[in-house]
Amino acid sequence: MSQLKSIDSNEERIIAADEFPSESRPPKVIGEVRASSYHLVAYIQGDSCGLRVADTKDSKKSLIQITSAWPRNSSEGNLSYPAGPYSFASAAGANGSGLWASLACSKSAMVIDYSSQDHGSASDQRGNVSINERHNDVGKLAVIIGSQEARERILPQVQKRLQ
Repeated sequence: MSQLKSIDSNEERIIAADEFPSESRPPKVIGEVRASSYHLVAYIQGDSCGLRVADTKDSKKSLIQITSAWPRNSSEGNLSYPAGPYSFASAAGANGSGLWASLACSKSAMVIDYSSQDHGSASDQRGNVSINERHNDVGKLAVIIGSQEARERILPQVQKRLQ
């Protein structure tokens, strides 16, 4: 994922201030998705993946902030998707927002599962992102971030899981 191009985003400043105040390298935003009234921002920093979810009306306040380090070797982490192994982390949204997200993190890709009670579809995706929405359950989606090749390998497994 280090080879992916960063996307121009105002979120880098907010993420660095919120989560990594003493980190010397700023976060590198590599994917963004707007899901109804929420903004999902995927980034890497050092050897970690991160996900930040904020309300589009008040982007300075994180509703969900998840970070997870890349597994160091194949015996560490989980091989549930191609381009792994993956470490996992999840969080519920702040202040009764009805949000939930999980982050699967590897050196090659991120897989984000996201759920919101604010029933709207995903839009305005930017970066190296593929989205799969659950057709029978509005408000739930999977976001895959990585190279085109990694996303093509992961997408069939995500689609199968979401059916």
